[in-house]
Amino acid sequence: MRQAGSVLALGTLALAAGLAFLWVVGALPGMITRNAAAYTLGILLGFGAHWIAYVRHGAVILFTAASSVLAAVLLLGVELDGVKRWIALGPLTIQPALILGPLLLALAASREGRHWRVAILGPILLVALQPDAATLLALVAGTAAMIANAASRARSGWSGRRIGIAAGAVVLAVLGLLVAGIQTPPPVAFVEGTVGIAGLSGPAATMLHFAAIVLMIAALLSQRDQAGIALAAYFATAAVAAIFWAFPMPVVGAGPSHAVGFGCAIGWLASNRRRALATG
Repeated sequence: MRQAGSVLALGTLALAAGLAFLWVVGALPGMITRNAAAYTLGILLGFGAHWIAYVRHGAVILFTAASSVLAAVLLLGVELDGVKRWIALGPLTIQPALILGPLLLALAASREGRHWRVAILGPILLVALQPDAATLLALVAGTAAMIANAASRARSGWSGRRIGIAAGAVVLAVLGLLVAGIQTPPPVAFVEGTVGIAGLSGPAATMLHFAAIVLMIAALLSQRDQAGIALAAYFATAAVAAIFWAFPMPVVGAGPSHAVGFGCAIGWLASNRRRALATG
């Protein structure tokens, strides 16, 4: 219970630091409100997904549904400058990979998903086809961290299956980057390029930006389980990619899709249902 409280507290502090950063650098109030609402929605979705995942066949259903949405983006998505990463929902345009990437990793890292972790290669391929280099690298980093943690805990260590999954993820990432490169549409103010904005806005903005990222990683690692390690690697890689290229910065950037995805991760990790079942 104490660990669950730490996840929620640190995750909310990370989000609060990100909101404070947006306020200090002069982002529109609507951007701040949307991030806060998206994070809250994500927590609720994370709790709900965690509950469903431990119902019979729930994890498989969730994984299949999330993967199907990523496939739908390639068919029905909104295209901008040669990339197709977004889907329109009425007046809203969301980036499903940023929402579903953390959920897919958490599902694969769960007890129910351990026998079909190879399935994570499907979403990795779909993200590579969008193409979305930042999310692709984040998913591969999360998968590698998950497999490495599983190998360190298992008697069989780095089995052929684990090596195959990790190698497959890396191969898909390399092929995706070789074929599509790192394509980025024009940056959106306060969504991408937040490190540069922080540097131009003074010490307070820089400190808030740094604190938000550190708190984000601390929140994900505070649970000390396989899903937390995978999610920490995912969001850390996404943040690094956002520093060097025009990709949305998690937690700090004014991006509701990333905020929902981070909320999903926090809601999943803060759920107590997993521990109750794991010891039952």
